[in-house]
Amino acid sequence: MSSDNFTSDAFEGAAKGALDWTAEKISSLVKKFREGKLAFIKEHKTIEIAREQYHSGEAKFYENYVKDKETLFLLRMGLALRKLENDAERRDNLREKIFRKFKVQGLHIAEFVENGMLNRYIGLLLENIDSVEDIEKNIQEILRDIDKHAIFVGTGDVRSNILKSATIKVGSHSPSIFVVAGMGFAAKVVGDCIKELIVIMKDYEFEKVSSPNREILFFRRKLSKMQ
Repeated sequence: MSSDNFTSDAFEGAAKGALDWTAEKISSLVKKFREGKLAFIKEHKTIEIAREQYHSGEAKFYENYVKDKETLFLLRMGLALRKLENDAERRDNLREKIFRKFKVQGLHIAEFVENGMLNRYIGLLLENIDSVEDIEKNIQEILRDIDKHAIFVGTGDVRSNILKSATIKVGSHSPSIFVVAGMGFAAKVVGDCIKELIVIMKDYEFEKVSSPNREILFFRRKLSKMQ
């Protein structure tokens, strides 16, 4: 094949390829580019809601303390889940997408924000910690190893397993703050465990946040008399 023929064929191929780039394909490419990291959601309205959370006051607050980009992204997903509270189908779909992409720990981080647990956790920290560095360190610690600091109770969980898990986690890791949370049908399961959990967590102060569909228990380690 001569160089002229090769150039001609290459030009024709490129031209044909360009013609294949229809307005629809270009629009789709632009859309994916704009959606960026949110493209895994694959549902335009949910993507728009998630994108809005990037500019919320709560998200801006978290940016002061969380430097890891993936963790910060999951916090924003938690805000999106909260925004979808009255749209169960989209909320559950987003929760499933987060689970598939970021596994159990990623979903738990998002849920920690969705249900207001991170806000209360930070509030408890502020009562005993003065420096910004220590607050940042504690927030990063719980988000990095969230399942050492919390139990997320599901509808299929039973009381005995919850109590056993709490005993093991607290005994092994001695977290300064420990959280037990259940939503929906799981809220009642958590409520049924309160008395036993208080006994297990005898070295912790206790408070709870309750609603018809939510039971969240916070245990904060008591300061020793030497402090």
